[in-house]
Amino acid sequence: HVGFWDYPTQKKVDALKVSASRVTCIRFIERKQWIVAGTEDGYLHVYSYETRFQKITSLRVGAIENLESRAAHTHLAIHPTQPYLLSVYGFKVKLWDWDVGWECIQTFENEELMTILRVAFNPNDTFATASMDCTVEVWSLDSPEFIYTLVGHSSIVNCLDFFTCDDQEYLVTGSHDQTAKIWDLQKMMCIHTLEAFVSPVMSLLYQPDLQILITGSQDGAIYLWSTRNCGRNYSCPPALNRIIKVGCAGAVYHLACVMGGYIFHAFSLSLRAYILSCTAMLCIFFMPDL
Repeated sequence: HVGFWDYPTQKKVDALKVSASRVTCIRFIERKQWIVAGTEDGYLHVYSYETRFQKITSLRVGAIENLESRAAHTHLAIHPTQPYLLSVYGFKVKLWDWDVGWECIQTFENEELMTILRVAFNPNDTFATASMDCTVEVWSLDSPEFIYTLVGHSSIVNCLDFFTCDDQEYLVTGSHDQTAKIWDLQKMMCIHTLEAFVSPVMSLLYQPDLQILITGSQDGAIYLWSTRNCGRNYSCPPALNRIIKVGCAGAVYHLACVMGGYIFHAFSLSLRAYILSCTAMLCIFFMPDL
């Protein structure tokens, strides 16, 4: 099920059953008034919410072909301007174009056949993937081959996000090695490692209007890092401003900055969502440890 919430009242206003399988990822495509839900069985489901919920299509993005791939789950990323969606399942990434009837126009594959955990779009028509082999690969939409690999984490990379500062492009990654790293994409190297964590980094989000990097960890803590004084070319690391212990028994698996409308949850297990007061609304999703 997918639940919809009105964040001013903090009340659930609607729910939608999309599959018998567990929902592992959900994305809004605001310019189309669509939601896209990815499920554990390798499908994505597209619904319009313009008036009442109306199903548009369901697509098979992957298949469980062997025992090892059963750890796979569907993860999604939406291009900020183009009609593109990236889906991850197992060791494959697929690029879908909804303007041509949700056609798969490119397939990208991890050459080591390692499970890909996360994918993130860069507005310049590149994207990055995080894999079980502790690396991050950067790809172009025009080629099935990756451009380069970022190596530096000593354990699984759980999350990643692009951001821009002074017209320079950066990537931030969070890992099971209890660090977050900031990468200069021109130099293709790590320029800062954030080491204040006492458990794995499970989620992160960069909020450009507030110039804040937000990270969530497995022990249920939220870390707020200010990037206001990092200087040109990020010569100084982000400053840790605050650690928030919400008191949840589970990890912070997802972070979403809500500027208006709904916040959402998409887990079949029990879940708690907390909203922190800020210039923008921040929604943090917790999932109990399994």
